[in-house]
Amino acid sequence: MKKILVSLAALLVFGVVQAQIETKIIGKWKVSAVESSKDSKLNNKEEKQLKSLQKASLEFRADGHAKFKQVLSGFHIPDGYWRYEKNKDVIIISEWDNRKVDLMRLWYDEEDDGSLKFYIDETPFVISVIRE
Repeated sequence: MKKILVSLAALLVFGVVQAQIETKIIGKWKVSAVESSKDSKLNNKEEKQLKSLQKASLEFRADGHAKFKQVLSGFHIPDGYWRYEKNKDVIIISEWDNRKVDLMRLWYDEEDDGSLKFYIDETPFVISVIRE
């Protein structure tokens, strides 16, 4: 009985933590800064990507809809679906109509001022975002 109660308590706490993570990112966000984690100089393609990320915006809705928009780039997600995978601690954005195809993976940290930092998978970039 004690093991069951401990397991239920752990599941409850884990569920609350996941819900808090999901609730924190819901909203419209605009990029306030872009950093590179790359030690060497950025190549031309990465420089263009950095510039387009500086004017990017994201939106996460409670119903699962997601948008990612870059001004200077052809890469947009106008009608995406987002989900948080707790086992990998990652936010995954896929197509709304085809949720098996991952378009973007993000990890995030919350800053003291309430802004967020998103680490973009397969790039050297970290974007700081603020609520719009």
